[in-house]
Amino acid sequence: SATLLHPLKDLRDWFRSKALWQNLRNQGEAFNLEVDGIEVGDLIVDSYLRFRPSPRFDEKDPFVRRLVWQALRDVRQAQEYFGVAKPRLYLTSYSTYIEHGIAVRVALQHGVPVWSFGNLTRFGKRLSLQDVYHTPDCSHYRSTFEKLDRQAERLDEARAQLELRLGGGIDTATSYMRQSAYAASDASVPEGLNGAVVIFLHDFYDSPHVYSALVFCDFWRWICFTIEVLQRTGVAFYLKPHPNQIALSDAALAELRQKYPDLNWLPSGVSNVQLAKAGIICGVTVYGTVAHELAYLGVPSIGSAQHPHHTFDFCRTARTKEAYQAFLESPAALPVAKSEMQRQALAFYYMHNLHGSAEERELCRAFVQFWRACNSGEVTAKGVLESFRYLVELPAFEAYAEQLLN
Repeated sequence: SATLLHPLKDLRDWFRSKALWQNLRNQGEAFNLEVDGIEVGDLIVDSYLRFRPSPRFDEKDPFVRRLVWQALRDVRQAQEYFGVAKPRLYLTSYSTYIEHGIAVRVALQHGVPVWSFGNLTRFGKRLSLQDVYHTPDCSHYRSTFEKLDRQAERLDEARAQLELRLGGGIDTATSYMRQSAYAASDASVPEGLNGAVVIFLHDFYDSPHVYSALVFCDFWRWICFTIEVLQRTGVAFYLKPHPNQIALSDAALAELRQKYPDLNWLPSGVSNVQLAKAGIICGVTVYGTVAHELAYLGVPSIGSAQHPHHTFDFCRTARTKEAYQAFLESPAALPVAKSEMQRQALAFYYMHNLHGSAEERELCRAFVQFWRACNSGEVTAKGVLESFRYLVELPAFEAYAEQLLN
């Protein structure tokens, strides 16, 4: 669809893109856009943030029309391919951005089985028209855990792993990291954190639409709304930059400092353990996994998407801006007792990182090792080949491949 082999169809799509772009500009902040039965609005927003690049989505920018045009071309070509070829399988890494997401959604529309391999907590995920996200489906975590036997034993296993992480070690969930975020943290903690709220920033240029029910279309709108509500309430709050943000985020943070010059900032190296000990009363995130760490440490959180913790009580999850504002205006509210928050945090940790057969967990660990060999530090042919061979020679990998083909 990026070639010049279809000039007349491309020209038709270019003229069609003008009306669709105008449609986006007139929506307020919903930014829904359907092309031939395929929702592409969220994919366009994410692609704009990444490839413009920009920390905020600007629907008036002519670059948006270019993305709409590309989406039209991609949908057309995908419809022609999946409608005729009818492949047995469609495998993808991610399902975000127009480059990945359109092919995924068109394939599903045509009844083609789609499997994504875009997250490191599971090896592969079958997508559906009801769940097009490559991130794991966590909606069953709480109900499934409550049906398990030996719950105390499972909670103890989760506690040991989570304590390992909080103590500076590499646990199962962070095995892809070269160094723990809690390792030898010597960042100084400022005074005034007792009774304060901490906002955990996201990477402004990352795709926000990796979970459904997002209250804000981008992280810039989210942080501006959050800051302004908290400033009106008079509650002390601090901002903590994302530890793995890309270099472009430095400019976005500078712009944020200029817009709100009186903000209190934390060093990115300050750990959640330090923050909990300093007496913070609440953490604010869109969908960060920081929520279950804080809950284990006795601190509740506020989220604004169908994030991994949304079925648990330790994170108050907003579905609308009005609900989100109400949560921010009462940040000290404890949704449940601290002991129950800790128990739920461990239940989440178990389901997210430890649940499943030994074979499934070993397959996931091998996949993470392969990912590390390809992406972390110095990439060598030997390291990639060794980790790849280890992965594909596992009996669980062969069984998984057979499952896909059958």
